[in-house]
Amino acid sequence: MIMEPSRTNSEDSVYRKLKSAIRKRYIRQGSQLVEIALAQQLGVSRTPVRSAIKRLESEGLVNSIPNKGAFVITPTLREIKETFLVRAQLEKMAARLTAKKITKSQLGVLQELIDTESQVFDKSNLDNYFAINDTLHLKIAEFSGNKVLSSYVQELLDKTRIYLILYDPFLKLEYSPTAEHQKIVDALKNRTPKGAGKAVEKHIKSSIGGLGATKILPEDYLSI
Repeated sequence: MIMEPSRTNSEDSVYRKLKSAIRKRYIRQGSQLVEIALAQQLGVSRTPVRSAIKRLESEGLVNSIPNKGAFVITPTLREIKETFLVRAQLEKMAARLTAKKITKSQLGVLQELIDTESQVFDKSNLDNYFAINDTLHLKIAEFSGNKVLSSYVQELLDKTRIYLILYDPFLKLEYSPTAEHQKIVDALKNRTPKGAGKAVEKHIKSSIGGLGATKILPEDYLSI
């Protein structure tokens, strides 16, 4: 006997499909997410679609406007660049502090993350890559011992992740984030605060350039 998929599985499936469609720009920035239309296209009821939209809203990818509906966010280029530049300065500070006090076991944690990241990146697994990438950056900030600094880094990581999802850097990257991460960890290992700070700043500025390497895809919902 074939069991019907649970409501949770249905909601997760719709969520993944909508998020992927936004990331690949089948659903473009500023587009309204119409529950009825999406439910018909995905062959589900409106309930899992509504739940998926709320989940995307909680992640910052969707903005709900009273009496109008839910829309994919439309960050400006200036907003994106300014956010990354602020993040670069905070993480530069964190790296310099961490380089002065990092332990052998902490270096081991960072190296293990990079090794895992390399495997995930080669498979173009975007969600797993973001999770590992964020953990690596946050760990470096946490190892600085400055809780206020690491909390701000966490906040900016959450914000910039949204931009990376919208612009899907895996479509075309002209630099290797894993190689740049390795340079950061090498500088930390050598206990060179200035070098670690520069490596972090260069890496994050490379991310800004990577956002522009996008590919134009269809504007409709046909391939969700």
